Amino acid sequence: MNAMHQHLLDASRAARLGDPPPPAPGTHDLAVLRAVRDRHRFERVLAGRPARGGLRAALRRAGLFGAGLLGTGRSVPSRSVPSHAAPSRTAPAPCRRPAD
Repeated sequence: MNAMHQHLLDASRAARLGDPPPPAPGTHDLAVLRAVRDRHRFERVLAGRPARGGLRAALRRAGLFGAGLLGTGRSVPSRSVPSHAAPSRTAPAPCRRPAD
């Protein structure tokens, strides 16, 4: 049973009992992610660290971001497309649902 099946089951049960229907799956996902981000920022402030830039600073210390990657002799391989190449006009393959 996936999340949509569970939602339909809960909605029919709520309708039968006269309760309000539950929110659809994924309705509050962004709010939860924002709350987690805000909580992490708050904990960083309480610990005396800057509230922002922690990920970039960690990547910079590891040499994976900023001057550590771009300012030294290391280079990032680029995917260049020849100028004579035409864009692909084929449709993607259809997705097949696995058998239950």
